[in-house]
Amino acid sequence: MNPRNIFQSSLIFLFLKVVVVNSLSVPKTPQVQQKNAFDRRQFIKTSIAFGALLPFTASADDTDFVDDESIIYASEGKGFGYLFRPPDGFKKGNKPLKTHLDEINFGKEGERGYTFGITVDPVRIESLKGFGTPAEVAARVVAAEVVRDGVFDVTLVKDATEEGDTGYYAIDYVSSGKRGVKHFVTRIYILNQMLYVLTAQCKEEEFKDREKEMLEAVRSFKVTGAN
Repeated sequence: MNPRNIFQSSLIFLFLKVVVVNSLSVPKTPQVQQKNAFDRRQFIKTSIAFGALLPFTASADDTDFVDDESIIYASEGKGFGYLFRPPDGFKKGNKPLKTHLDEINFGKEGERGYTFGITVDPVRIESLKGFGTPAEVAARVVAAEVVRDGVFDVTLVKDATEEGDTGYYAIDYVSSGKRGVKHFVTRIYILNQMLYVLTAQCKEEEFKDREKEMLEAVRSFKVTGAN
């Protein structure tokens, strides 16, 4: 079934399932705080528990980007690990409040609205296939995104796919809202009951000029798991 035709049915079930989020989701570590049950960032974890997965998106407005000499960024913690190479000139950012087990933003000075973000959260399932095909998961992503405050319309750019070499779900979409029209490129994966979400975003009007650079950075994302 085409994701554009089924996201409305997913939306109906989304609100029913939100009621039971606390009983389904994996408890957070003491350092991870819940900001808001309907916050975009918290939705990553709670919606995956419901089968309505929403990718993470970074906001440069509330992120302090700092100098970092590393070309390849590596993050590893209890039960997770990944590698990522942002485009030249991008710096990692520090969020004042973290809402995930692990999260990082990358931005570039003077490039407002052009960011990369990665989050990691524990989940109860072993594979994204437990929620369905890439098309079915994409429909749930759209359903969760379109109910956000200030969002008017969400459209999949192309059919969602499973990358053959990585197993990542590739879900790309355009979101129109009060803050303009944004183009999102996402990659989603689960390994050892850890949910990894990579999201690149820029203004839709700038996407053609940034597409090559964005996709090269996205392809550098490697989930390694814990050693």
